[in-house]
Amino acid sequence: MPSDERAARVTAQLAGRLAAFRTALEAARDELRGYLELHRATDDVRLAGAIRSLGGFAAGRIDAARFDAVIADARALPPEAAARLDEGIAVLDEMLGRGDELVVRSVSSGQQLRRVVDTAFADIGRAFGVARMFRAVREGSYHGTHHGSLLVGLPFARWSRAERELAPPLVVDVDGADLRAEHLVEYLDGGACIVLVVRGEASPAPLVRMIAPTTLVVQTSDVAALARLGEWTGAAVAAVLPPSCAAFAHDPRRGARLEERLEIERIPTAGASTIGWRSARQSSEELAQLVALDAVTRAARDVAVVVAPLPPLPAGAERPAQASAVDVVASWLLAQAGLAAEGAR
Repeated sequence: MPSDERAARVTAQLAGRLAAFRTALEAARDELRGYLELHRATDDVRLAGAIRSLGGFAAGRIDAARFDAVIADARALPPEAAARLDEGIAVLDEMLGRGDELVVRSVSSGQQLRRVVDTAFADIGRAFGVARMFRAVREGSYHGTHHGSLLVGLPFARWSRAERELAPPLVVDVDGADLRAEHLVEYLDGGACIVLVVRGEASPAPLVRMIAPTTLVVQTSDVAALARLGEWTGAAVAAVLPPSCAAFAHDPRRGARLEERLEIERIPTAGASTIGWRSARQSSEELAQLVALDAVTRAARDVAVVVAPLPPLPAGAERPAQASAVDVVASWLLAQAGLAAEGAR
C-alpha cells in the first residue's frame, strides 16, 4: 500500500485528536476577531456601545460622549498591536485552511527525521505564539520585537507544559533507512503524538527503545491497530512498518506493571541486517531487547499463586478465627520441611 494512502488512513484513526486541535484554533481565532473589532471600533460605534453600557437610567444624566472619552484610551489598541493581531488571525486562518496537511510531513530520502519533526512542531507552535502575543496585548505587556517573532515559529523546546498538553498528533512519512526513533524522545511529552509511516525495509524493532511507563508505544503493520491512539491523550509514538518487523504495543492504561502494559504480537525470526543508520549489531540488540522483554513478561504472567492448606491442629486445640497470610505460609513451609511450628509442638 502506498505510503500516502497509509498516511491518510492514519489521520483517519486520529480524527478525534485532530478535531480537538482544530476546534481550539477556531475558538482562538474567533476570540481574536471579537477583541480586535471591539478595540478598533469607530467613534460612532464606540459611542453607541457606551450608551448601551450606561443604560436607560443614564439618559439625560450622563454625557455618553464624555464617558466614552474617559475610557477610550484604555480600550484603544496601538497601531502596531492591532496590526499584529491581524497577523495572528491570518496565521490561524492559514493553519485551519491547510487541514490535515498541517500535521502530515514527509522526510526525503537521506534527510534527518529529527529536523523534519522539529520544523513541523515549530510550525504548529505558531498557534501558541499567537495566543501568547494576544495575552500580552490584553495585559499591556506587548513588545513588537519579542512577540512578533512568535508568529514565525515556536520550537517544541519552548512550549509550556500546558501547550504540550494541547499538541496535535504528527504523522511523518519516512524511509526505513532514515528511521532513528530514539531521536524523537525529546518530543514525547504532554499530549505529543508522533506516528511514523515507514517506506521500504526497516530494522525489526526500532520502537523498543521508546518504551517508558507513561508513553503509549505501538509498532505494527496494521493501520487499524492505531485506533488506541485516538483514545489516548498522553504522549505516544507509533510506527507502521512492513510485516517482516515485530509487532507490539505498550499501553500505560493496562496496568502499573510491565507485564500488564506490554503486549507482544509478533517477533521476527530472521536475522537483522544493516539498514541505513542502523548497523546489523544495533538492529540485533533491539530485537534481543524485545525478546528479553517478552521472556520477562511471560514469566511474570505465568507465576502461579500457591494456596497453602492450613496445617492440622493438635488434639483439642482451636484454630484462631483469623490467621495472617504470613503465619499460614510460614506454617505450611515448616510442615513441608518436616518441622513443626512452635505453637503446634
